[in-house]
Order: sequence, then structure tokens, then C-alpha cells
Amino acid sequence: MAKKSNKKRSDGRIAVQVYLGVVNGKRKYKTVYGANQKEANTKAQELKEKLNKGIDLLTPDKSFEFWATRWLNVISKEKSVPQYQAYKSRTEFFIDRVGSRDIAKIKLYELQEIIDTLSDCNPTTGHPSAKKTVNNYIFTLRQIFSYAIDNRVIEYNPAINLKVNQNATQTKRRALTGEERQWVIDTEHRAQLPAMLAMLAGLRRGEIAALQWSDIDFDKKTISITKSYSCKLSKVKSPKTESGNRIVTMPDLLSDFLQKQSKKGIYVFTTQRGNIMREGAWERLWKNYMKTLNEKYGDFEKVIYRGKEKPFIIEPFTLHYLRHTYASILYEAGVDVLTAKELMGHSDIKTTLGIYTHLSREHKEKDITKLNDFLKCKSDASQYNA
Repeated sequence: MAKKSNKKRSDGRIAVQVYLGVVNGKRKYKTVYGANQKEANTKAQELKEKLNKGIDLLTPDKSFEFWATRWLNVISKEKSVPQYQAYKSRTEFFIDRVGSRDIAKIKLYELQEIIDTLSDCNPTTGHPSAKKTVNNYIFTLRQIFSYAIDNRVIEYNPAINLKVNQNATQTKRRALTGEERQWVIDTEHRAQLPAMLAMLAGLRRGEIAALQWSDIDFDKKTISITKSYSCKLSKVKSPKTESGNRIVTMPDLLSDFLQKQSKKGIYVFTTQRGNIMREGAWERLWKNYMKTLNEKYGDFEKVIYRGKEKPFIIEPFTLHYLRHTYASILYEAGVDVLTAKELMGHSDIKTTLGIYTHLSREHKEKDITKLNDFLKCKSDASQYNA
């Protein structure tokens, strides 16, 4: 029996209808087109194979935005607020770029171009994105496509084989050197208070902003951390994990420093007008703090510059570097990893172990350098005496 031939359209193409199923009591069809009967039949067969695999071809909206938004709605019930906000921000980044596209037609090369652009320029900072940041965006993208696969909308995940640019910035937090620690201790500045809390008690920025004088027991020399301020949500909230609730014992240096501070308001550290510290206030404060330290401790003798503005000589550090410095101080003091985990407020011991392992490696490298220097000096002395 001869195969059925479809009539040519006015534009010269051949059209073949494929039955999809029934929606609201009505039979639904999809029309595919080909330059000839063979091409049209091939496309129709591909469509039927997708139906046989259970791929949903009846959902009216197959846009990336539709499925990304659905996925966000699902995870909103299982993620913490900060986690959800991070996923939402990354998802909106992709929606802005491919939101209206059919999710089944988005190709790997298109996504790779977006990721490469993200690596070169972060939309928030305007600087190259850190490797960790790029990986977070890729992970979010993979989750969205995986959700679409689970719903039988697409067959494969185009984000699986995305690559991070090898030249992407590798973020490395470092502990301050002994000299830099002394800068923090010796230099009077409005930022000195939060810097001391981070360096000598391991407090996070949000925990410092929410800290009240009633949380500090000067007799027992302890700080009770029970809340944190979220700049994104603009409110004081409980720590995101149970481990965030903790009591930290203050070293005498920090206790003596805090006792000398003004205790006019409820909060330990605020803006100059007494308001809680927000994102912009932190940025302005820290920029001025780094400038002050640079002008005080930078070596400008061999630097030629014009005008009053001095170039940056010292290596800048962030408030989180100071928290990392606290971990380093605990390690150097011989504090065991379980106690350090509690003092740092880590929810996972792996985080603390990672820091301790890194610090151990750094100290071994320094010891080997000392050994090499010692042996070199001995060798030079021996040759000289000979």
C-alpha cells in the first residue's frame, strides 16, 4: 500500500499533523512542516517518539521563564530565606537573557556564552566574577533544567556540560599577618570596633549590626550571639542555622577595648546617627577605613604620585578576612577543631576542618622555608670558613 502524500501548501512546504491528546475534551494536534514529504514525515516521527517517551507537548507555556519561576516556587518551601534570595537573584539573571525562549530549544553554546560573559563581568560589581560565583550560577541553571526534565518537558539538560573559564578569579580569603593585626589594634577609627569584634570574636557583619550591649557580659567576658541583621531583608532575624546561636568567650584585649566604648544606645555599633548599619553604610565605612590604614602604614618613599590622593600601597582586606583571622588565631592558640566550630558558628564541621587544614598547610610551608633558609645560611658559612 502506497504511503500517504500530503498536499503542498502555497509556500511549497508539506504539512503533517500529529495527534497529541485531549485537553478539556478537545483533541489537540501539532503541525510540522518539511520542504518535501520525507522531511515532514521525519519531523512527525520525531514528535511521536517524544510522545512515546512521555515528553509533555501539551503544556501551553514552554518558556524558560515559566519553568524557572515554577522551580523557584518549589524551592521556596524548602530553602532558608537567604538561600532562596540567592537562587532568585541568579534565576532572574538568566530570565533577563533567555526568559522568553522555548526551554526545549535553548542550546549549550548559548548558555556557555552567557556564563563566559558572567565570568568577564559580574552584573552586580562590574568586575570579573569569582570562580565560586560562576559555579553557583551554573548549579542554579542545572537545577532549573533538571526540574523541566522531571516534568517531562525536555529530554536532556543543556547546562550539564557548561564549563567555568579557567581564567576566572579564584577567591581566596586570607588571615591577616601579625603586622596587619597590630594595625587594627593600634588604629583609632569608627571601623575599629567592628574590626575588633570580627578579628577577636569571629562575628559576622550581620551579627555585629544586630549586637546589643545586653548581649555582652563583662563579668563573664562572653558575647551571646542570638540574632543577625539582614541587609537584603532590612530586618533583624535569627541566625540562619542553629549553630549560629552561640556564646563566645572574649579575650582580655577585646573585653578591655569594648569597656572603653560609648554605651549610649541599645546597639553596640550603629551609624553616626544611631541607625542600624545597612549595605551602603558598611561600604562607605570600610572604604574610608582602608584609606586611613593605607595612609598610615603604606610605604610611599619609593612611590611617585601626583596630587594629594595617595595610591594604594597596602593590601586591602575585608571584614570577612578578619573573621578568617579569628579562625587563624584559634588554630595558632591550639584550640581544637570542635571548639573552633562552635566559636565560629559553623553548621558543618567540614567548613572548620577546611580552614584548619589550609592553615596547617600554610604553617608547614613557612616551616620548610625557615629550614631552607637555615640550611642555606649554614652552607654559606661553611664555604666562607673554607
